[in-house]
Amino acid sequence: MESAGTEARVIAMCDKGELLGYAAVEVQGDELKLLKLAAESYDFSQKPNMEQTFILDSLMRAAASYGENFGANQIVTDFPDFFQFFKLRGFQTDDSHAFTPMSTIVKYE
Repeated sequence: MESAGTEARVIAMCDKGELLGYAAVEVQGDELKLLKLAAESYDFSQKPNMEQTFILDSLMRAAASYGENFGANQIVTDFPDFFQFFKLRGFQTDDSHAFTPMSTIVKYE
C-alpha cells in the first residue's frame, strides 16, 4: 500500500478461517489514518448489502478503538468511495477527506 508508513497495521475480520474484510490503519500524531477499508465481497459498484455494511462498520469501529488505544483523537480517511458510508456515521467530508473526532465512534459510558 503506497500511502502506508512503517507503523501501518491491518485489522482483519475472519469467520472460521475465511477472511471477510480488513482495515488498514496508521496512527500519526493524534490522527488515526484509515488507509483502506474492504469487505471481501464488496467492489464499490453498488451500495453494500446488509452483511457487507455490517463488516465494514465493524472494521471501522475496530479501527477507531485501535486508534483510541494509541492516542488518536480523530479519524481521517481520504478514499472517496466510502464518503457516503462515513457521512452516515457522523463524519464530515470535504473534497478529499472524511474526518471526525474519535468521540463520534468510540464512546465511554
